[in-house]
Parts: sequence; structure tokens; C-alpha cells
Amino acid sequence: MLLAITVNPALFAALAAALAFQAAPPPHAAAGWTPTPAAELRLEEALAELDRQAPALAAARARADEAASLSRQAAAALLPTLQASGGYTRNSDEMVLHLGALKAIPQLANAPLPDSTYLQPGEVWSGTLSLRLPLVAPSAWYDAAAARHGARGASAQAEASRLSLRTTLAGLAQLGRAAEELAAASERAAANAGQLAESARRRQEAGTATPLDHLRARTEEVRRQGELVRVRAELDRLRRAAGTLLGREVPVRLLVADDPEAGLAAPSAEAPLVEQALVRRTEVAAATAQVAAAESQVGSAWARLAPQLSVSGAAFAADVPYPTGKKDGWRATLDLTWSLYDGGLRYGKRREAEARLAGARASAQAQRLAVGQEVRDALHDVEVARERLRLAREQRRLAEEADATAQRGYQAGVASSLDVIDADDRLYLAEAGLAEARARLAMARVALERASGLGP
Repeated sequence: MLLAITVNPALFAALAAALAFQAAPPPHAAAGWTPTPAAELRLEEALAELDRQAPALAAARARADEAASLSRQAAAALLPTLQASGGYTRNSDEMVLHLGALKAIPQLANAPLPDSTYLQPGEVWSGTLSLRLPLVAPSAWYDAAAARHGARGASAQAEASRLSLRTTLAGLAQLGRAAEELAAASERAAANAGQLAESARRRQEAGTATPLDHLRARTEEVRRQGELVRVRAELDRLRRAAGTLLGREVPVRLLVADDPEAGLAAPSAEAPLVEQALVRRTEVAAATAQVAAAESQVGSAWARLAPQLSVSGAAFAADVPYPTGKKDGWRATLDLTWSLYDGGLRYGKRREAEARLAGARASAQAQRLAVGQEVRDALHDVEVARERLRLAREQRRLAEEADATAQRGYQAGVASSLDVIDADDRLYLAEAGLAEARARLAMARVALERASGLGP
């Protein structure tokens, strides 16, 4: 699928298949059909726009932001919490102890007794301010670390998605250029077929050719027109795909300025490229972060066996005196919590975390192997594409010579229209093959840059 978030060699095969000229023309095609007008963007501008507003990229960044918010939530368990509460209470009965009367007893005359104490006031407004500070919370330490690693992994995955989308867009640009070259070749082939049909008509009228020659030439002309319509439709589809990738509702023509062969030196050695890719590829960084997060989760599972220590304090006030005779007060508490047995829940959590760690390590190793294989495949594809381009050029040169020879022979009366049609067909196939070879080389270069972690 053109808009896939991850890119692998199969994507380029799917993109290249879009140029396969053996496909049948659409049933609604007409000879005069032309692509929808498209906005033009240089590839560099399109890549910058992709980074700014591509819907798929926005979704990937939203997932990274979500992971970052989870990291902040996990860290909250290590920070102080402050709560304020208040309320109004109305009781059906009121009970007050008038302690001032006890001072009439000689022994209590000087006792610091309040005049009255409310055991149950009829109504009271009250407020409380509470502060709790974790002092020793081992499992929360590990949980926060796991969340931080997870956030880094999500951020790296979002960057991998960005690079994959940029690679897809660059591939669409190269395919668009190849489709334009193929459309130009189709236009030339259709024009040549039209000239051949006109020449066959004149010969028939002059009595030097049979009606069959004219019908054969006209058939070839119609076939070339149908092929031109199909190629133009494919070009329009590629431009619409580029527009969709950029979040636009109109087709976009991507302008590629560089020559796919410009500055194309022999690829670097395989081993250094693989090492470079393992350092630079964000997919590897994401997998490494997932391993670190899983390790922290294992640590958290073990830390659940340890006690937790916290301190808390509260300040309170009411509009009715408390039994102490004061309307306000405070309290401080040192809390120690140690779960001695929880039915095996912590042991089950630990086994789950250890299994998740094993899976994360296996996935990280698989990712490293996949990156190495991707680099090796990309190097191989570049070499194959270079050779195919060389052969495509030679094939076009030979096809041009054969076509020119057939045209001269037809004009001299020593070659038939079948010879000309066959030569034109071979020339068209050679030009289409050259356009495809150029596109394959350009996409192979893009894939190599992506595999080695350099771009686009």
C-alpha cells in the first residue's frame, strides 16, 4: 500500500509494479483523456510539507505524545501530593459538655479546662489540607524508569514513521518521473503509429498497398492511443497518491531535479554500512528502548517485595471547637507499608515482566538482523539496477537503429508495415524499459539511504 507507515523492499516492488505497461487500459478510457491538473512541488518542498502536516505522521506523533504523558503519570508516584478538602455537616442532635462548671470544684479551680466542648455539634463547617511525601518507594522508581524508556521508544518509532513516509514520498517522486518519461514515449509511439496509418492510407489510394496494410496500421494506431491513455491514467494515479500522502485533496506533481546516476559511486563496503545503520536507525533505537523498559518492569516486579515508607501531614480547621477546645490543629504520620502475602500476585507480575523482557530482547535482535539484511539487499539492488540501466540504454540504442532501418525500408518499399509496427513496438518497449530502469536505480538509491540511516 502506498501510504504504509513502514517501508521495506516489498514497498518498492509494489511501487514499481504500478509502471507495468502490460496492464489492460481502464474500460472508461478515451483516446483524448489527459491527467487531472496537478499542483507542482519540488521534492525538497514536498518533504518539508510532509513533516509539517502529513496526517499519518501526525498520528505517529500523537502516539509518542501519549507515551510521554504516561511517563509523567508514572513519575507522579514519586512526587508529593497535596490535597484540600472541605465540607458542611448538619447533625440531628447536638451534644455539648460544659466543662466550665467543673472549675467550681476546688481541686479543678485552676485546671486549663475550656468552658464547653462539642462532642457532636449541630452544624459545622470544616476544612483540611493534607500533604503526603513518598520516602521509600522502590517499585515506583522502576515504574517511572520503564515509562521513560517507553516514551523514548515511542519517540524513536515516530521518527521511524517519519523517515518511512519520506522514503515513500521520494519513491513516488521517482515513479512519477519515470511515468512522465513513459508517457512521452507513448506519445511518440502514438504519433509514429498515426504517421504509419496515414502513409498506408495514401499507399492504398495510390494502389501500391493493400487495404489489409491500412487496417493493420490503423489497428496499431488505436492500440497506441489506448496505451497512451493507460499511461496517463497511471501518472494521474501516482500524483493523486502523492497529494493524499501530503494531506491534500488535489494531485501533486513532484519535481525531481537530480539525475539518478549523478554522483553515483560504487557503494561502500557492506560491513561499515551495516554498523552505521545499527547506530543511526531509529527502529533499532526504539527496540533498545523497549528492552530497557522491560528490564525496568522486571525490577519493579522485584521491588514490590520490599516495604514502602512515606510521611504525611495534615492541617485542619472548623468553625466549632474540637474536643481540645481549639478550632484548628495539625497532625503528622510516618507510614510503613509492607505487603507480606498477596496471594501470589507479585510473583505472577514478575513472571509476566520476565516474559515481556525475553520477548523484547528477541524483537530487538530480530530488528538488528532485519536492518542488516535490509542494508545488504539495498546494496545488491543498487548494483543490479546499475547493470539493468546499462542494458536498457543499449537496448534502446539498438531499437532506435532498428526502427530507423524499418522506416527507411518501408519508404523504399522493401519492408512491410508489419516490420515497421514491430520495430516501433520494440522501440517503445525499450524506452519504457529505460524509464523503468532509471526509476529502479533512483528508488534503489533512496532505499539504500534509508536502510543505512542517512535519509531521505
